[in-house]
Amino acid sequence: MQLRFSGHETFICRTFWPKKGYDYIKGNKAFTDPEATNELGVGKNMVTSIAFWMKAMNLSDSGNKPTPFADLLLSDNGYDPFLEDIGSIWLLHANLIKYEYASIFGIVFNEFKRSRSTFNKSQLFDFLMNKCSELKTKGFNSSTIEKDISVFCRTYNQPDYKTNKNDFEDEFGSLFLELEIMKSTKEKDLNGRIIEWFSLESNEKPNLPPEIVYYYILEQYKNESSIAFRRLNADPNSPGIVFSLSKEGLYKKLKKLESLYKGTLISETAGNIVLVIPDSITPHKVLSKYYED
Repeated sequence: MQLRFSGHETFICRTFWPKKGYDYIKGNKAFTDPEATNELGVGKNMVTSIAFWMKAMNLSDSGNKPTPFADLLLSDNGYDPFLEDIGSIWLLHANLIKYEYASIFGIVFNEFKRSRSTFNKSQLFDFLMNKCSELKTKGFNSSTIEKDISVFCRTYNQPDYKTNKNDFEDEFGSLFLELEIMKSTKEKDLNGRIIEWFSLESNEKPNLPPEIVYYYILEQYKNESSIAFRRLNADPNSPGIVFSLSKEGLYKKLKKLESLYKGTLISETAGNIVLVIPDSITPHKVLSKYYED
């Protein structure tokens, strides 16, 4: 496994970049074209960043063409071209982790968070450096890792509107802030230095639609008609891990699906909880029903 860091040019993914990037490459244009900066209305480094985030969210393929998922979501007749629905943002968040193009997202949610749901940048830095050493990853250095950590935290963490002194759009323009998946606090250590602590707590995620969880399950566990709750909660890239759900939160999402989709069943026998999926349910049907409703 080769880890990938950098590529974002230290820019977080801004709210309108997915649609802007999609429309651009849908017109058979490349991010490397000389006219890209003029047509996208951003600087050269931001063009590179848009290209990076498009791949990281599974919106463009290795040839910089729109993926089927991108067409489904972002085309002019797509489900949510301007990403106005919170469910769409959750889908893109899940893609960041699942597709592992930007390694830090999968590592944090699948590995680091299992032992530390509250952390500071130094602790995450040490973990990533050890991971790179363990896997003999090439082409990285401490500065690259530090920049990735900064981008990761700014992607999710709610900024302090009162004390922020940085560029407003760069700090508050992240596509993923409305997920409310991370929060932070600052405190002084014994030497009087201010340390920022970040929290990625697992809870019920009231703004996460159950339908989005179901779609993700159907895509992640293809051709499986019954899936144990323990797997849905703790497997790598499972919905419990990816959406940072508590056990109770995941259970409630699954129970809700029983009433939303005929034939879907939560079977509980001798303490074993299993999600039973009828043959009639497909990822496309779930997503179509969600956006139609």
